[in-house]
Amino acid sequence: MLNFTLSLVNCRNLIFGLGLLSTPFLVFAQETSKYIKYIDSAEYNTQDNPKRSLQYLDSIPNPVEKYIEGHLAEYYDTKAILDNRLDNQAEIYQNLLLALKYAEIEEKYEIAGRTNIELFYNVFIIKKDSSAFDYLDKARHYFELIDDKYGLADVRQMYAYAEMRLKNYETSNGLLLEDMNYYKSFKDDSFYQLYALFLLSMNYMYLDDLDNAHKYYNQLKTLKNDTTLTDYLYNIHAVTIDRMLAEQHLKNNAQDSAFYYLESASEARDVMDNSDVKNYFRTYADAYTSIGDLNKANAYIDSLNGFQKVLLEKTIDANYNASKILLNTENDLETESKKKQINKILWILLLVLFLSTITLFVFKYKKLKIAINGFLDKLNDYNYLKKNHEKLKVKVKGFEQFIEESKKDIKRISNIDDAIIQRAEIKNLYRNLHLHSSTLVGNGTDHLNLINDLNVDFFNELSQMHPELNESEIIICYYLFAGFKNKEIAAFLNTSIRSVESRRYRIGKKLKIKDKELSLVAYLTETFKGFS
Repeated sequence: MLNFTLSLVNCRNLIFGLGLLSTPFLVFAQETSKYIKYIDSAEYNTQDNPKRSLQYLDSIPNPVEKYIEGHLAEYYDTKAILDNRLDNQAEIYQNLLLALKYAEIEEKYEIAGRTNIELFYNVFIIKKDSSAFDYLDKARHYFELIDDKYGLADVRQMYAYAEMRLKNYETSNGLLLEDMNYYKSFKDDSFYQLYALFLLSMNYMYLDDLDNAHKYYNQLKTLKNDTTLTDYLYNIHAVTIDRMLAEQHLKNNAQDSAFYYLESASEARDVMDNSDVKNYFRTYADAYTSIGDLNKANAYIDSLNGFQKVLLEKTIDANYNASKILLNTENDLETESKKKQINKILWILLLVLFLSTITLFVFKYKKLKIAINGFLDKLNDYNYLKKNHEKLKVKVKGFEQFIEESKKDIKRISNIDDAIIQRAEIKNLYRNLHLHSSTLVGNGTDHLNLINDLNVDFFNELSQMHPELNESEIIICYYLFAGFKNKEIAAFLNTSIRSVESRRYRIGKKLKIKDKELSLVAYLTETFKGFS
């Protein structure tokens, strides 16, 4: 580590020396770290194994505010994603509001932007409230704060979606076609092109223009094997179009085509949302009724009734849970109000004491300060120039020392035999260089190349074992092996979190991770433990 950076061990020793760190505090800190890892594991499993993801979140004890302070935005954001994935529609809105609340408190603007978009989606569809557009304005504001081009593209597509929901299908198509090249320009994330084609297909079906509906659906199908999209993202949009096409063909008395698209939708039955499932059962019942097969029609009607009963039970449970949350919130507000009242009294007392001290000081030294005022002015001018000169010398010396010690650290780390210690030192050096990148870049130093040079054996071994991986996928494997999170990797590669997630998914498929019954991180850690 560099001289002006305290190591974790030094910080710990300093706190112990001051008597500020006790054993109970250490145990609590370790527990907190464990629960934060549960959030990371839950985020990783949201698409492929949502039930396991929910188990991770449920393993965090209540009240969660005590155990994962500073990470509540990620917790409730992940809960909302899982609610949508598991069709717990009744709980989505409450968890979105909590995610937004803590994202604003914790200044996590990417989560705040995405949550506002989801709140717009829910309020606009369910409540049909025009105030939902306030959420879009807030989303744009947060994405502009962090210059998130992906988030801003999401906002633009929501306006086209809103026009479709308002039955302004031509207006919606106009917005989408005008921006189509813009959506195609996101080469590292084809979701924006997919969603635009999805909306165009839907709009043309509502306009009874099946030719254009098929045209844009066929374009959407070309993205099925796109490496920047997960199977789940593709299927949830394709299955809705298949179901809608079945309805349209059935309305036109084209039963064969209707059954074709219903069978196609059946292949992605597991990703349907509640609305798709209900309409899927209803369309199948109508289709069999139209050909006189009342037994099968009644079977689908029974399935529909059973599904709606399950939804009702989920809604009742969700309302009960929401009531508990509201009650806890009221208790928290009452406690917080009492704390604020006590703090207010303390501040008043401190202010009175401070003003009394200032008054005494001014009275005692007023005459003395007047007598030497002229002398102090000249002395202050001299000291100001001298002080600035010394600061400049210190800054120049510190800059030179920073460069020299950085070189020493690199040599020192490369000579460490213990792989575990070397890996930890590399990670610390990487973060320190990244923090001071503006200084390093000015001297022509590339911190990524420095880190890669120290781990050339890892890259060579991974390339030989898995030649099917490209360079960018190998880099992501190394970052995962080194212990970095999706958000950190996205920042290093200057891309979106969703793009990193998609690449991780494709890497897992190439390495056949599911067959090994391991996660990608566990596989890398086990396979290359000789480098850790």
